[in-house]
Amino acid sequence: MLNKVLFLFGISVLSGLTMCRTFPNPSVYSSRLPRFEAALATLSHTYHLPGLAVAIASSDSLIYAGGFGFADREQQIPVTENTPFRIASLTKPVSAAVLMHLVEEQKIDLNWKIKAYYPDYEEKCRRILGYFREEMPEYTFLLENYHTERDDILIKHHLSHTAENKPGDAYSYNGFLYGMLSPVMETATGQSFESLVDHLVIDPLHMDHSASSQLDSSKMDVLNALAKPYIFQEDSSYLSGEYPNMKLNAGAGMISSAADLLLFDRAINRHTLVSAETQTLQFTPFTLNDGSLSPYGYGWFTQKYKGYTLVWHYGWQPDAYSGLYLKVLEKNLTLVLLANSDGLSKSFDLGKGAVETSDFARSFLDIFLE
Repeated sequence: MLNKVLFLFGISVLSGLTMCRTFPNPSVYSSRLPRFEAALATLSHTYHLPGLAVAIASSDSLIYAGGFGFADREQQIPVTENTPFRIASLTKPVSAAVLMHLVEEQKIDLNWKIKAYYPDYEEKCRRILGYFREEMPEYTFLLENYHTERDDILIKHHLSHTAENKPGDAYSYNGFLYGMLSPVMETATGQSFESLVDHLVIDPLHMDHSASSQLDSSKMDVLNALAKPYIFQEDSSYLSGEYPNMKLNAGAGMISSAADLLLFDRAINRHTLVSAETQTLQFTPFTLNDGSLSPYGYGWFTQKYKGYTLVWHYGWQPDAYSGLYLKVLEKNLTLVLLANSDGLSKSFDLGKGAVETSDFARSFLDIFLE
């Protein structure tokens, strides 16, 4: 009876939208799902999302899965919870899980100096900054406050976004510096970062709709199903976007689906990837040099909201993809959203560390925490 009611509700409110979804397991939140579904339909229209994948878990049980719109508008291929997307910076929590696993294996120490494990460190940073200044001045901010001559920039500073100026003094979200962690992991293990992601995360968790990168030719079924990126135009049309850099690094590049990210989430909750103690460390705000707390831990944003602990991350690749991964720890409740445009993240300045500035996150929190 519930599925029938929800189906009728969806048709009446969401008429005109292509929508695929299921309600796999009844839960205490079942009565709230239609309201959130309707909110997502409105927000998808407001922020011009060509396609949106959704997955929600309660106590590690999938309670909602589906999609709105199209993975490929030209071919009219609908989005589902299994549609692969480029997940942008949602790669960072996966990378952090790999790195912290290596810490537990004593292959990496968070207090190592990054220059000792990043090949050709100073010269490479100098060369890249020079290129930015000459060819892409809008990106010089990524390295202009990073002082490679210092001897106190540690791996933990890159992992917590506190590596700029005097390390540990201040939080400043910087995906480029975070991405430098992947060659550190390669140096420490003698393995490619792609291989580490495959062997430690994707393969053992049976993430069948995921790939370490868009260059992974062993996952052609995933690559062929990849949602196409789009750019919304002023005339209300959609222009096909360009794929971002196809290489994987610790900061971005992975491909996954909403349902697969819930498999990763279940592994986090069950301490399959790292111990409970390590996970707590990751979810704890980084303590800055002056004793104040950052909005970021080790690979995750972390904050309080209405008495609840929120652990989350966002993804944003301009003119291409965006995503949101939000956990409410006390409720053991998780939301994953993936879009094939940048509209899910572009307007909200989430790098400052307040997830409630996102209309998508706030709608979820208002409905499910009421």
